[in-house]
Amino acid sequence: MEPTYRPGRAEDAEALLDLYRAVASQPGSLARRVEEMDTAYVNGLVASALKRGVWLLAEDGQGLVGSIHACRPTPRDFQHVLGELTLVVHPRAQGQGRGRALFTAFLTHIQAQEPSILRVELITRDSNQRARRIYERLGFELEGRLRARVRHADGKLEDDLFYAWHRI
Repeated sequence: MEPTYRPGRAEDAEALLDLYRAVASQPGSLARRVEEMDTAYVNGLVASALKRGVWLLAEDGQGLVGSIHACRPTPRDFQHVLGELTLVVHPRAQGQGRGRALFTAFLTHIQAQEPSILRVELITRDSNQRARRIYERLGFELEGRLRARVRHADGKLEDDLFYAWHRI
């Protein structure tokens, strides 16, 4: 069943927590580990996304299958920017183009409904080649490298890459 997309709502917090925990259980998927995913964390995400961001969910016949959100920074000079972007797709739906479809719906929503947003920023790990290819195909440009930003559980360090999409 193809997912449907809709804006997130406050009452989606519990399902979002379940989704985040499922994704975080996959090694290397998110910066936060399963034990760091709790109600307070997800409630903070939901509050920020509803107050100063854009948040879309993907649902299929089995429930919540994906989420993407990004928020405007609080300084007034950056109100044309969405950052802190997070995209998650349930492990049962990964590798099926669901993330790309949700991201496309997100950018389409911004272009149609958020004319003041001129820039969307994201950070991804250097090793995440699959995601990097998707971001680049969606029009994101590599703007920088954050050296040794990620420390893995085994102690190894990895660079994060800073990407941006521009409407202008």
